Amino acid sequence: MQRDLLIRLKSRKFLMALANFLFVVLNEVAGTPVDREAYFAVTGGIIAFIAGESYIDGQATDK
Repeated sequence: MQRDLLIRLKSRKFLMALANFLFVVLNEVAGTPVDREAYFAVTGGIIAFIAGESYIDGQATDK
């Protein structure tokens, strides 16, 4: 079953990826960048969340 574009754009994984992208772009554009360790903690946490949700979604479709 194909979901329409609006439903896909409202998914938590997409919104988290968008938030991560905006965080990275704003950090690079800003004159005072975020501390390197905090930067990797935030982006790493978001990437781990997306990977975990993808794994859960993949397991659900296998059954």
